[in-house]
Amino acid sequence: MKEKRYSATVQEQPTLSESKAFGPGIDQLKEKFKEGSIPLQTDFNTLIDIANIGRKATGLAPGQNGPALGMHLAENGLLQLKINAKYEHKDYSPLMLNDDVLVVDLGSGLVNKDNGICVGEGSGIKVNNNDVAVKLASNKGMAVDASGIAIKRGNGLQFSADGALSAKSANSTITVDNSGIKVAVGWGVKVGGEGLDVNTLANGGIGNGSSGIYVKAGNGIKVDTNGVAIDPNKVLPKGMIVMFSGSTVPQGWALCDGNNGAPNLIDRFILGGKISDINFKNNATLSGSGNSKKCNKNSDNKVVSVNVKIKDTALTLSQMPKHEHTGGMPYHNSTGFRNGYYKTGENSYQLDNRLENGYMSNNAFIPRSLISYDNKNPYYPYTSSKGDGKGHSHGADATANAHNHITDIMPPYYILAFIIKL
Repeated sequence: MKEKRYSATVQEQPTLSESKAFGPGIDQLKEKFKEGSIPLQTDFNTLIDIANIGRKATGLAPGQNGPALGMHLAENGLLQLKINAKYEHKDYSPLMLNDDVLVVDLGSGLVNKDNGICVGEGSGIKVNNNDVAVKLASNKGMAVDASGIAIKRGNGLQFSADGALSAKSANSTITVDNSGIKVAVGWGVKVGGEGLDVNTLANGGIGNGSSGIYVKAGNGIKVDTNGVAIDPNKVLPKGMIVMFSGSTVPQGWALCDGNNGAPNLIDRFILGGKISDINFKNNATLSGSGNSKKCNKNSDNKVVSVNVKIKDTALTLSQMPKHEHTGGMPYHNSTGFRNGYYKTGENSYQLDNRLENGYMSNNAFIPRSLISYDNKNPYYPYTSSKGDGKGHSHGADATANAHNHITDIMPPYYILAFIIKL
């Protein structure tokens, strides 16, 4: 049998990175070198190659500077991983031995479970089968989705153009700027030392303290549990009398009827007087009731004497009334009358003073009579006109019987009651 020589320079050297097995099995190799066998040169080459694999694995082969990265030879010659529990590099976590088992050191936030290393679930973190997510409390103003964590915008909030959350004011009563949220201060409001205060006018009758706003009670004003009211004991002094038209006298007042120290003003008018005259009165009273009140006044019984004495008075011509004297014989017309005339309207005999036809009568041109009768209304001449109608006087005495008069002196009235402050 021809021997096959193994050439180290020709045959490929196996490496640890190759996945296929190198050389014969152990039993086959032992068979080559058992007692009574004659190993061939190729058997020795194979044995040497197998031994060289171990030398390379430890990094002791020619051209090597030691074991592979992360490996080292222990003092007992064993090839081991480099284990350093005090590894100080902050970005990496070293391997370590625990009970002769190679383990990974767990840092903060990691836990070891049956299925491997996991992120530990803390507050706000939940671990799903395939990922780690943020855990949000229900209805607490936060939301999370594929785009990230966000704040739920509720009433009074808004997002600015750059995504910042800010307060939203409904109107000008609230302002928002870099310094914060502010209440717009209007009339009657001011910013005080501890917050927003009511602004009160110093002399306006309103006060403001730690217990709240209150009314400053001045003269005639009282403040109690019932509210703000007029203090009648200060505004209305005791003894004040006023007119009243109600049906029930108010509390603290009394009717002026002469009882309980009150004056009796029923059926009496009020007369202004001096302080020293207060409570004085006369004895006059009214009679009647309702809308028929009377105040009758009897005059004194007096005898009135009137003397009338007519004196003799001689009237002068100028004092006589103007008058005319009439002649007793009427005329046919007024021819020749000097002082005028008047007519009675009756027909009668008359003096014929006509000038027609000379002195002849109108009756058949015969001589006429001085006295004629005609149906015509005759003229009565005034003989004269006397008197200027000037005034004159007479003295007289008169006497009247004794008598008196009853006079109702009640003026128009409207009845009200007088009440007095007790």
